[in-house]
Amino acid sequence: MDAPLSDIAPTAVTRAGTASLVPIYALLVATLIAAMLVSATVGYRIYDLGQLWDALFHFDGTEAATVLTNLRLPRAVIAPLVGAALGIAGVQVQTLSRNRIASPDTLGLNAGASLAVVVASSVFGIGSLAGLSLTAALGALVTSLVVFAIAAGAGGLSPLRIVLIGVTIAGLGQSFVQIILTTNEAQLQNLLFWLAGSFVDRPMTLVINCGPFVLVGAVIAFLLARPLDALQADDSTATSLGVPVGLVRIGCFFSVALLTGAAVAMAGPVSFVGLVVPHAARRLVGLRHDRQIIAAALVGAVYTTLADVAARFVIFPLEAPVGAVTAVVGGIVLVLLLRRRIA
Repeated sequence: MDAPLSDIAPTAVTRAGTASLVPIYALLVATLIAAMLVSATVGYRIYDLGQLWDALFHFDGTEAATVLTNLRLPRAVIAPLVGAALGIAGVQVQTLSRNRIASPDTLGLNAGASLAVVVASSVFGIGSLAGLSLTAALGALVTSLVVFAIAAGAGGLSPLRIVLIGVTIAGLGQSFVQIILTTNEAQLQNLLFWLAGSFVDRPMTLVINCGPFVLVGAVIAFLLARPLDALQADDSTATSLGVPVGLVRIGCFFSVALLTGAAVAMAGPVSFVGLVVPHAARRLVGLRHDRQIIAAALVGAVYTTLADVAARFVIFPLEAPVGAVTAVVGGIVLVLLLRRRIA
């Protein structure tokens, strides 16, 4: 017996919609590969693809091979990993807060992770990559819980209230970071450039230590994609559809904490990536979160990789922190979004 048309149509539409997105995903993947190759070969000194190939597969100890394998290749891998993590985190934060100008930055998560890393390094002497990664994730998680707890206690999770509280928490966190570093000059020199957000001189071991946190956070986000679709409306609608709202929020908090914490541990607080990327992802693939998450990961990876390349030439021959480049772009986008909301 044939299935009812009502059962077939949604499946057919879904498959058609997914198929239509394949060229978009393919273009993003191709752009990401090209951006990574540019990142590995372009900078103060430009290398060709043949030199990159020899450095990877026929290492001969020359200056070019050493620079490419020890300096360029790690940042060409870490930059997209950080961008993907912050892009996925941004999608979840904007849905949880139901606010399109929310991000890990505006909710204070980057500041919380940075404060946790600075305290762990300066006060407790934690210096291992694994230790700092766990500390950054814990700092982001605690900050997210504090922001939403204060908002709930202040009269409900209104989008504006969440952002205002997040910005306040971010300011407090940054102030404490400055106080700690001012009283510890040695740590100030070591962490100042890192706190501006940078991929310079990052070892490949960061990928090994922080990559699993990004992977787990991304998997959790993808598993929660359908409940997040329901949460775009309101809690009562999501509950009526059978979504365990509280558990979904806890899962998202954990995912965002892992993603943001790992990103901060690898590169410091790279600003506004989580604000800009979700908007681009929604324009490309629509509102469904399974599609958004994939697109945000790819767009975020491309965005931070190209921002890292641009940072090498902004004040050439010196190098600007990549966080400064993303902050400028993100600040412009934020102003445009605010003007649109006011209008």
